[in-house]
Amino acid sequence: MTNDEEPECANPLFFKWVSEWYEVARASNAKTQHTLKKACVSLQRYPLLLENAQDAVQLQGIGPGIADRLVKKLASWRKEQGIAEPAAVVSEAASGSANPETSTSTRQKTQRLYVPRYRSGAFALLIGLLKTYCLYGPDYFIPKSELVPICEPFADAPFHVGGTSHGSGYAQHTA
Repeated sequence: MTNDEEPECANPLFFKWVSEWYEVARASNAKTQHTLKKACVSLQRYPLLLENAQDAVQLQGIGPGIADRLVKKLASWRKEQGIAEPAAVVSEAASGSANPETSTSTRQKTQRLYVPRYRSGAFALLIGLLKTYCLYGPDYFIPKSELVPICEPFADAPFHVGGTSHGSGYAQHTA
């Protein structure tokens, strides 16, 4: 991505800066060179003008890290050129960040309901416990020796293999 290869693109400053970072990364054989190469190609192909550097996150190869570098580089470039920050950027800086998704790099895990695989040991145990609940009520205590014969028909793996429970449906549940 040398200067003579620079094509016309809608965001020439961003493209120039990312190209420079790519050249530095390629010269030092850094792992980031591949991501920066994708970012260069994305910027080159993107036909619309980006309002700010944070909008570049929507492009392939540009994540929050590169976007933050672009924000800092754009701010320093504006300072060098004597260009005032746009009012929207100044108000965003005062209130923290306008886009909370890009300011936090950690994703929140969504709670998923546990559903055991069909005919697994856990599935068979749940079905066996449901059957005993329906037959005897909620206060009945069922020992393992009584529960296993009830559960075995609902599992592909037997609950007793030889003298041990290694590799059995019950071992799958207790491990």
